[in-house]
Amino acid sequence: MISIDSSHISQMEREGLAKRICNLLCILGSICMLAYGLKAQWAGHTGYATTLFIFFVITLTVFAVYRHSGNWPRHRALVTSGLTFLFLYFLATGGESDTGLFWCYIYPLVIFAIVGVERGKWIVVTMIICSGAILYSSELSFVTHSYAMDMKHRFLGSIAFVSLMAYYMEKSRLQAQQDSDVAHATLAQLAVSDELTGTFNRRGIEAKVQEELRRVQRDGTEMSIVLCDADLFKRINDRYGHDVGDAALKHIAKILGDTIRVTDMVGRWGGEEFLIMLPNTSLEKGYQLIERVRERVAAEPVEVDDIKLQVSISCGICSTRFFTHFRDLIKATDISLYEAKAQGRNCTRPQLLNAENSIGKDIPNTGILGSG
Repeated sequence: MISIDSSHISQMEREGLAKRICNLLCILGSICMLAYGLKAQWAGHTGYATTLFIFFVITLTVFAVYRHSGNWPRHRALVTSGLTFLFLYFLATGGESDTGLFWCYIYPLVIFAIVGVERGKWIVVTMIICSGAILYSSELSFVTHSYAMDMKHRFLGSIAFVSLMAYYMEKSRLQAQQDSDVAHATLAQLAVSDELTGTFNRRGIEAKVQEELRRVQRDGTEMSIVLCDADLFKRINDRYGHDVGDAALKHIAKILGDTIRVTDMVGRWGGEEFLIMLPNTSLEKGYQLIERVRERVAAEPVEVDDIKLQVSISCGICSTRFFTHFRDLIKATDISLYEAKAQGRNCTRPQLLNAENSIGKDIPNTGILGSG
């Protein structure tokens, strides 16, 4: 009954890492371009220095715009485009003193990190093909540097090797992260779920009720909660054994889960008690719903091997119309449950004469529906 989606967590973590790497690339890249631009200017390589200064300004501008707008897809596209242009520029011009090829090895590592392995592999393969065209073609006007044939062979082989290793390392990292997220989600689910019935355990359902109470107080809506208790459960265990008792609890939990709405939540409150949270539900509507649940439990017997056992539940209900603090709400619901037991079991208290419009007047005098 409880599910935690780990895929959403993994996606958020991947996006977060990509953003951090992209930001770090902008900051460190700007520092390096400024430093090497000044060095190139000092050494008399004016054209190379000018290019680095231009990209220094562009990188800082792109980073500043992203910090202001928060548009991650656009920022990632601009950084990827800028990095691709620099890769081609270093390859075509050789950089300063033939050191441009050294900077090209950064490309596959960063691309896989910021765009992912699936899109990244096509970008990197395309760039390797472009690199071959640039290195071995003598007719491209923008290619201003000529490399020795051995250098061309070794660069293409080494950049392909680095790209392949970067691809598999990033893919392995993502798989390890996904496995870790699944394990974390599983542990988180176990921490709030009841092993026998598959519903929330007491800790889990209490956390959900507390969360909904904060929303009720903020938005001014009404929430109802119900406590259900299996009638004469000790007799079932004593007569048929704990296996049949466990089957009865699972049977009740299944009916609860099948009957309530998708927005409602059910948890095992303790022993043979279940708590149902009904968000955006008045006391009258909650009463109608739990009565359908109660009647269905009584109508559908538990079948274990050759044993066919009729079970029933007693229910107490209260809503935030009367109590907005968790302890008060639970206490009022618990009192209502005990009154249902005292009234002969297999019923819901407080009883509502007109569940469509108002609270009935035949509610026992317990103070449950007083102000509080």
